[in-house]
Amino acid sequence: MAAEKIQMVKVETSVTNGHSNGHREKIIIENVVPYYYTTALRMAHAPKTAAPLARGFGLTLLIIILIAFIPNTWQQNVAGSGIVTSFVPAARPQTIDAQIDGRIIKWYVNEGTIVKPGDTIATLRDIDTKFLADNFVEYQQAIRENTVREVELEVVQAENKVRQAEQKLLAAKQVVNQVNIDVQIARTQYWRAVDLESQGLVARKDLEGATTKLQKAIADSAKAAADLQVEIQAVKNAKAELAAKQRKAEATIAKADLEFGTVAVRRNLSVVVSPIAGQVTRVAQAGPGQTVKKGESLCVVTPSSTEDIAAEIFVSSLDAAIIDTGRPVRLQFAGFPAIQVWGGGWPSLSVGTFGGKVAVVDAVDDGSGRYRVLVLPDPNDKPWPNRSYLRQGTEVTGWILLNEVSLAYEAWRQLCGFPPIIPVRTGGMDKKKPSGKKEKKSSQSEKEDK
Repeated sequence: MAAEKIQMVKVETSVTNGHSNGHREKIIIENVVPYYYTTALRMAHAPKTAAPLARGFGLTLLIIILIAFIPNTWQQNVAGSGIVTSFVPAARPQTIDAQIDGRIIKWYVNEGTIVKPGDTIATLRDIDTKFLADNFVEYQQAIRENTVREVELEVVQAENKVRQAEQKLLAAKQVVNQVNIDVQIARTQYWRAVDLESQGLVARKDLEGATTKLQKAIADSAKAAADLQVEIQAVKNAKAELAAKQRKAEATIAKADLEFGTVAVRRNLSVVVSPIAGQVTRVAQAGPGQTVKKGESLCVVTPSSTEDIAAEIFVSSLDAAIIDTGRPVRLQFAGFPAIQVWGGGWPSLSVGTFGGKVAVVDAVDDGSGRYRVLVLPDPNDKPWPNRSYLRQGTEVTGWILLNEVSLAYEAWRQLCGFPPIIPVRTGGMDKKKPSGKKEKKSSQSEKEDK
């Protein structure tokens, strides 16, 4: 209660020019508080220790609330960021490139066009000097047919030579057989003449004639044998030539087929088609009549929908060493409201995040010391957002969960700058211990046997 104030009037008189008649009066009104009122006001003031006591009580109450509602354990984690992608390469955005150097004739799609596999995207006109003619495919086919006829004719001629050589060889064999018979007859006549001449029944002249015939038959036999060897070699040469002609023909025909197939494929490459079903995006600025180079991007086809969606996040080399496949992950997608506790140590308190599992950890880095981690949706957690809204390329932040430790230990680790606890891989050291015991037992048994 405020103290009651009393108004008091005070009159002051001042003299001017030294004359009493020329004085002035000044009235001053003062508010004066009685003494007994000021004493009660001083006694009603709060003591100086009240404010510190109130602050201490409020701080104690806040600490009690924090201890009651915040967990006393901390989930160690590895944080990384990346984008949304597809686990299957065929379901990722496909870049449609020009396979030849050519000039754009016509576009059949626009930005956002939905295409199916095999739909035409654009047509090109080949600008290579070898394929400028309109009927170059027909010309190449005619060249192929003429080449095939020519080499087939050479093969037929070689086959005829082989047949001729075989016929000559057969004739030479017959000649050899005949001269062998003549030699036998001449030898028989010679020995008969020798017997008759020794008995005096024939003249010496007849013996000489038989001897001449035998020598001539032997000479003819040698000549026939030599001719036979010549014909045998001729047959071998003809067959070798035939084999060479056949191989040459096969190579020539294969080359002609390759050239014709290349020309046919070259014509097909001038028609750019979509390999997958999806939506056309990022169409090149080149319009009809403009020239594009081989390998230049024409557009990108993004799959319309895929169930093999995944998150691609990157972590440092230090963190990649302690990440295993199957580890749980909490993900926050860009554009989807979420509340994540600082540091990600309390995943149970986070709101708007989604669960996942580590599927793949790359064995090599990306060239800058970072390792890629592919994360798939966790089937035991809530499903990820609809694919119509969660598009490939959306930014994502992930927390790969490791071990649970006490909050005090985590604070001490952070202050000291120590790395997280390395997860112990089950089945690593435990499997070696029994084997060691078995080895000891086996060694002991061997000693006993000795």
